[in-house]
Amino acid sequence: MSAPQHPFSPPPHPYANGSARPGRGLAITAMALGLLALLTALVGVFYAPPVTAVGAALGLVAVVLGIVALVLRQRRAPSVTGLAGGGAAMLVAAVAGAMAFASLATPFSELAPTAAPPGQDAEDGGSGGEGAPAVAWPANMSTGGLVFTGDGDGGIELLRSDAPHDNALPEPREASELGQGALVRVYLDYRCPFCGEFERENAQTLADAVASGAAAVELTPLTFLDRVSPDAYSSRAAGAMACVADQQPDAAWDAHAALLDPAFQPAESQAGHDDDALLAELDRATGGLGEGVRSCVEERRFTGFATALNDWVFANPVPHAADPSLTVTGTPLVLVDGVPYTGAPGDGAAFRAFLDAQGVQLPAGS
Repeated sequence: MSAPQHPFSPPPHPYANGSARPGRGLAITAMALGLLALLTALVGVFYAPPVTAVGAALGLVAVVLGIVALVLRQRRAPSVTGLAGGGAAMLVAAVAGAMAFASLATPFSELAPTAAPPGQDAEDGGSGGEGAPAVAWPANMSTGGLVFTGDGDGGIELLRSDAPHDNALPEPREASELGQGALVRVYLDYRCPFCGEFERENAQTLADAVASGAAAVELTPLTFLDRVSPDAYSSRAAGAMACVADQQPDAAWDAHAALLDPAFQPAESQAGHDDDALLAELDRATGGLGEGVRSCVEERRFTGFATALNDWVFANPVPHAADPSLTVTGTPLVLVDGVPYTGAPGDGAAFRAFLDAQGVQLPAGS
């Protein structure tokens, strides 16, 4: 006869039969989320910058789950993998965000320490004295920008002008000099995402205004985003536009639109296109580039002009602005007869309302 069981015998050990620990899948979940977060952040950096925020959020969840899994003594390897992947995703997102913020928040006085005109070296001090190294200045850009007016037949043409002499200053125009109802000036950088937003929402509005004679449009390409680009894409794109203006002015409006096409415009956090890609896109958009434009872009003939103009713009008040002290502090900066547009770049309705308030009469149905 067996001895009676002690009334206070301990319960069976919960793992005596080899059953799994509760919550073991937490470590696996942390690892999966960490790796997904890192992949998402990297895809965002190279292809769609806003997606990096999603990667950061997934990374945070992975880090929390990884810590909880370690506290609960779950599998160490997947827990640590989740922690590392999530942390790396957050770091990638933080670096990408810091680069974007720096391009917008850095005081522009640091970008343009000299007021020397485009044809003059900074060391010359703006005097235009003899011996100042000069940069090549393109034809049809005497204002420093590209001025488009109506051609009288419902089309758009670039205002023609000779290339200024060495050490010249830009010659800003007013609407009264152009025979148009108003003058819309747009300061932009071909790498600037907000400039791309403005173009997508308002390009047709501006085209209608120019073609109808309601306004002239002056586009001034800047190059300040070279500071976040190791390949000087902004300068090369602005220089390429100057090549088109100089050599093939009838193609300038289409060339400008092509450089801001969302399918082509590079994000601030990814490498810019090389010169061959620039030429291929401009060739596609314009229906064919002449040899003069091609050789000009390949030689980077006007990149020096583009960077010098950028410095001059940031070091001087905006010409003919309603507020004489107004300076360029971000892009896109859009003005109508000197009055700046303060709405969102991507709000087409707000921009049309602003044009109406400034007396720009758009064609019916535009």
